[in-house]
Amino acid sequence: MPGPLTGHRVLELTTTVSGPMAGMMLADQGAEVIKIEPPITGDSARYLGPSRGGMSALFATLNRNKKSLVLDLKSEPENEIFLRLVETADVLLENYRPGVIDRLGFGYERLSQINPRLVFASISGYGQDGPYENRRVYDPLIQATTGTAFAQGGDVPTNMRTIVFDKVTALTTAQGITAALLERARTGLGQYVPVAMIEAALSYQWPDVMWSHALLGEGTSEGPRELADWFPVFRAKDGFVSIVLVADPAVELLSIWRGSELHLDRRFKTLADRVENMPAFVEAVEAILADITTDEICTNLDAFGIPVARANALDEVHSDEQVQHLGSLVDTEHPTMGALRLAKPPIRFGGHSPSAAEFPERPAPTLGKDSRALLTELGVDHGKIEELARRDAKNAELVAAALANA
Repeated sequence: MPGPLTGHRVLELTTTVSGPMAGMMLADQGAEVIKIEPPITGDSARYLGPSRGGMSALFATLNRNKKSLVLDLKSEPENEIFLRLVETADVLLENYRPGVIDRLGFGYERLSQINPRLVFASISGYGQDGPYENRRVYDPLIQATTGTAFAQGGDVPTNMRTIVFDKVTALTTAQGITAALLERARTGLGQYVPVAMIEAALSYQWPDVMWSHALLGEGTSEGPRELADWFPVFRAKDGFVSIVLVADPAVELLSIWRGSELHLDRRFKTLADRVENMPAFVEAVEAILADITTDEICTNLDAFGIPVARANALDEVHSDEQVQHLGSLVDTEHPTMGALRLAKPPIRFGGHSPSAAEFPERPAPTLGKDSRALLTELGVDHGKIEELARRDAKNAELVAAALANA
């Protein structure tokens, strides 16, 4: 769809989440993103999690507004096709394990000679070198290494129930690519942009999760070890609410509204007191909220100027009145999956948010959907195009049969 990156061509050699999500952001902002997938299965995320019609919800979300081209990069004739594409590209995005792209013969040094304007972004787990460079990486491993699992509280480390650093890395990578394109506009030259998940994760959590480890030496004031200690969630009559009771007057207002003397309890007089006695504080607040609904709590506390929100269950998020008002979620129809709900891009360029009819402009593609058109555009011999089309059609039949018998 038209956007600030319209006119830029991105070659995406990525799988699963971090790379595809970065490519999704570029595609949502107008770039032509060509997802280059291996024969037979393509991106493994096509089959990961809830699926219908041979495509998963995860894949459909992260690969909207893209084109799919099937190429076997271990095949010499198809390598030549890929290099033709590189000549036309503005960006190459890959998330192979360190060294793989070089062994394939498509490292930055070679491709930058073919196309000096190419921005070459490489996502890795632990970086391109070092003691961990050859480790297979998944988001929970990054959570473990960066201390995030321990930061969830308790004596036993626990992973967050979201692949947070895959997605943080995607955001970081997309921003790095657009910054490199901005610099290219000044210099005329592309560059190599390596992004390590571990560094994206450390940067993301350093302001708050690691604030007690940022000041070195003596003379540091005491306080909560983590910002999250300030923000408990409370049970009410019909659900849960998040109430920010950092300011002492907020505790007093809540207490007086409910006819309680909670604010007079010496254990809860200050924020430091409340954090020190948090289990007792949560129990006391829940006692005065036990007979009142979440809607009543939100209405009244909002009127008092106390930050509050209902804790929506996952199947309630789409019906939240603010989400509805903003039109943040779109119900659309995928040609093979059927009814599908997507979150719209959060950035509104020019204040415009695409309507349900406008978004997505292109649904996530079936494997190789755009191969024929792209190969024709590149001037590939007609006989070769037909040969690849027959191969891909045969592979599609094999995959469909395997899914049907799974």
